[in-house]
Amino acid sequence: MPLPYALGRSSRVLRPFLSIYSVVGLGSNQRTPVMSSLNNQIRNQMEAEPFWNNFWTRVEKGTFFDTGTFSPPLKNALKDLPQGRALVPGCGRGYDALLLSEGKKRYVVGMDISETAIKEAQAERREMKVDAKQVEFILGDFFKYEPDQSFDVIFDYTFLCAIPPPLRESWAKQMASLITPETGRLVTLIFPIVDKSGGPPYAMSIKLVTDLVKSVGFELVQLDEKPESYKKRRGMEALAIWKLSKKDK
Repeated sequence: MPLPYALGRSSRVLRPFLSIYSVVGLGSNQRTPVMSSLNNQIRNQMEAEPFWNNFWTRVEKGTFFDTGTFSPPLKNALKDLPQGRALVPGCGRGYDALLLSEGKKRYVVGMDISETAIKEAQAERREMKVDAKQVEFILGDFFKYEPDQSFDVIFDYTFLCAIPPPLRESWAKQMASLITPETGRLVTLIFPIVDKSGGPPYAMSIKLVTDLVKSVGFELVQLDEKPESYKKRRGMEALAIWKLSKKDK
């Protein structure tokens, strides 16, 4: 669905995404300048749970953050990932969480701060006929999450780029606290790799993510700078897999 049409059917809460997503190619084939800045009211909306609830209520499959399907780079990386427990923060409609389960290879937790997104993910799980005991979708704040066990796989895609930049160091520390040292794998599908200001989504780069995760003890295991991506995101993504060298974070 063309982005302007999607916006026409939504409330004004989505309007900031018009310029941003024209740049990253999710709603238009034309590259247009992004807004130089967003006013404080809009920024506050984007950082709050009510904003994301409104967002997911109005976003149809295949628009904005939602591709309508799983991520091809993740599918291609599954063979390199351990079995066990997996986490997908900012899971949205849950496509990648469902993919990660690979039948019964992994117990997966999909987490989102939006109750609307979790309900949508649960509906997707029912449609895919996946056991709720295999893939669990929970409402929660990633930064306050304290599970009983660590995770063997954590997948980040359109989560780091959606959070306010001041939270990035906390993101890295929380990733280190949740992953199983040595054998666990943090998978970062880095997006959007573009030259723009403002967000969300905020511009990402391989260096930005590398600096963040290395600061808390992660080491690079694998890097694909040109993965086979969803068609509208080709050339704007890189897939990196990391391990936590020691639990001395």
